[in-house]
Amino acid sequence: MTFDNFEYAQQLKKDLMVMQRWQVLVETLSQAETTTDILEVVDKILAFDVHEATILRVASEHWYPSTHWVTLAFAKLASMSSLSETSVVLPQLQKVAELHFAEFPNASFRFTSAPLVAGGYYLEEISQNLRVLYWDMSRRRFYLDTNQFGQLVQTEALQLAGLPALKSFQQRLTGIADQLREVDYDVDVIGIDAKNSLDLTMRGKDLPVDVLDSLFVAAAKQHFVLKSHQGQKTGATLQIADVTLDIIQNRDEKGHSFWHYDIIDNSQDVTLYSLLQQLPFLAQWYNVWLEQVGLKDHREVFVE
Repeated sequence: MTFDNFEYAQQLKKDLMVMQRWQVLVETLSQAETTTDILEVVDKILAFDVHEATILRVASEHWYPSTHWVTLAFAKLASMSSLSETSVVLPQLQKVAELHFAEFPNASFRFTSAPLVAGGYYLEEISQNLRVLYWDMSRRRFYLDTNQFGQLVQTEALQLAGLPALKSFQQRLTGIADQLREVDYDVDVIGIDAKNSLDLTMRGKDLPVDVLDSLFVAAAKQHFVLKSHQGQKTGATLQIADVTLDIIQNRDEKGHSFWHYDIIDNSQDVTLYSLLQQLPFLAQWYNVWLEQVGLKDHREVFVE
């Protein structure tokens, strides 16, 4: 085959232009300082096809999957949302960066690609393989996985860190959610904002009598008193020091009952998740009856 030196030189020129565009995007992400700029450049990075280059290829040791760039973008948002340090760590011989949050020294997090039916990405804790949230930049969606986050707060790593660490982490996620709302994201992080702990809707309707009965029994065994509501309200209330947990029944237009939690805390420090971490009997009840009393979220994107 005859070698055409001119054609080869032209292809090199084209490939170098592709790589230059890629370099500009990566550098722009490192310098971005606003939510809008971060999201705009990571969208371009995820859409960029480096294989437009046909001769030059990014060397394998310098090529990272889309989850790597999602991690970097999230780390920037996390740093903007918290005074606690956020670190991005690339383990040796791995291609996916990990997120380390100062409040949880014994936990590491990473992004994974969600199944195609859901799209987007999951943030998960690595050692426990439990999801925290779902992030879809193309459709502007940001949702908490209430099931698996509820499990995560009960794990040893997060228990050892203590309630102040959980408070800090929830504030961090709430801050990120607030940033994304400002750029027209659909956001649902129910239960993590201590300043918004009323009307936390359960996913079940027409709860069996056994659900509340079992909580009465479990609370009594731990010397807590769950009291039935009197008067117009139907449900029960649990007093934990200065914090009140109300479980309240409502009726929809078809007459079906649906339930919600109200957490009344004048200091605005306590969330349902911090109660699950603090009170094993409540956590056990919550886990057993999860499909009824778990917080209502966007289960359709959390593909098992």
